[in-house]
Amino acid sequence: MPHMTVLDNTAFGMELAGINAEERREKALDALRQVGLENYAHSYPDELSGGMRQRVGLARALAINPDILLMDEAFSALDPLIRTEMQDELVKLQAKHQRTIVFISHDLDEAMRIGDRIAIMQNGEVVQVGTPDEILNNPANDYVRTFFRGVDISQVFSAKDIARRTPNGLIRKTPGFGPRSALKLLQDEDREYGYVIERGNKFVGAVSIDSLKTALTQQQGLDAALIDAPLAVDAQTPLSELLSHVGQAPCAVPVVDEDQQYVGIISKGMLLRALDREGVNNG
Repeated sequence: MPHMTVLDNTAFGMELAGINAEERREKALDALRQVGLENYAHSYPDELSGGMRQRVGLARALAINPDILLMDEAFSALDPLIRTEMQDELVKLQAKHQRTIVFISHDLDEAMRIGDRIAIMQNGEVVQVGTPDEILNNPANDYVRTFFRGVDISQVFSAKDIARRTPNGLIRKTPGFGPRSALKLLQDEDREYGYVIERGNKFVGAVSIDSLKTALTQQQGLDAALIDAPLAVDAQTPLSELLSHVGQAPCAVPVVDEDQQYVGIISKGMLLRALDREGVNNG
């Protein structure tokens, strides 16, 4: 509502529910923090951009802490850039708070981008429910198959969707576990490269057989064996942006989340197989 501040707009649903002013303010501010608008709490809607106003609406919904959040064509009126930003914001919020969100959209790319599970409706009936990957690989009927024709896999899927977590080559950095132990682990597994993680699953870096041997020769620790490449990629990176990075890397590329926690690896073969699905589905 244009005559109310961002804070009051966010708290409006709670006001209607009869929640006292102090609790309303606290919950509204927390919701604004979640969507990155805490510094605009006392601004008015006409002082905000279109994307920021959309965030206020999202904050209003989050403030009442619903078990299920229903969003009907929530981003359809936004320009493409702001729309993408809001989609990313929604994915981050869902990952952080594990809230059930039912998102209605006529945009297939949007559904593929933000949906863990997608329900496809035909003539008012649900004809298929599944993950984007399941539906792409096994469409239930010709309608679904046609619906998904032309989907740009490289833009829809991100690194986290194809990353594979494998225990092989995974080196856990603990006191006493140095280059010698890491070298033996890689040699036993017949691997040229390994990935070092520390407590809390935090990614440290990659090592190689050669770098570990050099560290041993120079009587240095495991950190000295870390190599410059491959650099880790963010889990949200679209496959289209991974092509050159994975192609130039000497080994499989590690994937990390926003907290730098290890998610898995992506090899050249894994990326090519994922991208080849587009040709298979469109053939």
